[in-house]
Amino acid sequence: MPRIKCVVKSKWFLLAMFILAVILVISLLLKLSPNTVLNLYNFEGTALIIQDGETILRAAYGMACDTQNIEHTVYSQFYIASVSKQFTGAAILLLEIDGLLDTSDTLDNFFTGHDNLGDVTVADLLVMRGGFGSYIPWLFDLRNAGEFEKMLSLTNEDIEYHIISNWRGAPLGFYAYSNSDYWLLGRIIEQASGMTYQEFITTRIFEPVGMANSGFAGVHDAVSPHGIPYVYFDGKNVMDAANWPFSFTYATGGLISTVDDLSLWLDAFFGGELFPTYLLDDVVLVGSYNYGWFFESDPIWQHPGNLPGFNAHVLYDRDSGTRIILLSNQYRAVGGLTSITRAVSMVVFDRPIGRGLMPWH
Repeated sequence: MPRIKCVVKSKWFLLAMFILAVILVISLLLKLSPNTVLNLYNFEGTALIIQDGETILRAAYGMACDTQNIEHTVYSQFYIASVSKQFTGAAILLLEIDGLLDTSDTLDNFFTGHDNLGDVTVADLLVMRGGFGSYIPWLFDLRNAGEFEKMLSLTNEDIEYHIISNWRGAPLGFYAYSNSDYWLLGRIIEQASGMTYQEFITTRIFEPVGMANSGFAGVHDAVSPHGIPYVYFDGKNVMDAANWPFSFTYATGGLISTVDDLSLWLDAFFGGELFPTYLLDDVVLVGSYNYGWFFESDPIWQHPGNLPGFNAHVLYDRDSGTRIILLSNQYRAVGGLTSITRAVSMVVFDRPIGRGLMPWH
């Protein structure tokens, strides 16, 4: 497992904010290109920007593996971390359309042997009000205690038991971002569909949409030329990338993809290929977070992703189809790619847009 520095000193955060402010001012004055902005940030990864139907940037930056002198290409795959939640949310919507579940269903329909889960609904999980604390610190506690074999041998059943056993006892009356909520949605997808999560996402989304270069954590046999990066950058050192067991990330962050595949995904999701577009307003666009999307203010929909070693950000404007897709193996602990996305959006939208997350752990 990679060594992760979990604490970022405030001076580095302030420095990042200062650099962002400088770039935003320069962007206003000089109208920098997105490519220039990414180079100013020493961006490592791939980028796709489509504005008003025109591809204005499709490029790769930096190295997939320094020691073997392998550079990224636009076909390079990356862990997309929490951007995976969009696919989990879409899977729930597809199952609801199929009549195989309802978001008003309570969790005692899916998980037995636990008390009071009749108080929590699928809808609570979608909007992150389930009341389940994140299971991620538990994994890192095992790692930090040197219990690597135990950590790596954890099954879906083990993680499910830990999440539910540590439930706070009631659904929340407010939004609180929790990877556990979407992890549990993966188990619900499996029970409702009779398939594994991977099988459902592959047959109902990847294959119909044509996402041939997308896959799942823990599997390195996908078809893109270089596969996922061998290394990531923690801002100072080159670190070995982990082949994350799928049980760790699962439905909350376990997908691997490319910028081109994610662009196909956006076209399908917003274009009515998977379900009627009226559902976007009638069902999905509820509150500030739902079905794996943050709503900055409609029409801007987005989600960042932050997994130790990898960052991702997908931002989409429903009115124009304009999109910013950034995938990186340059680990940025404070806000993921938020500062870069904001700087790029200043060029694309003439205003800074970008929602950040706390680190995955």
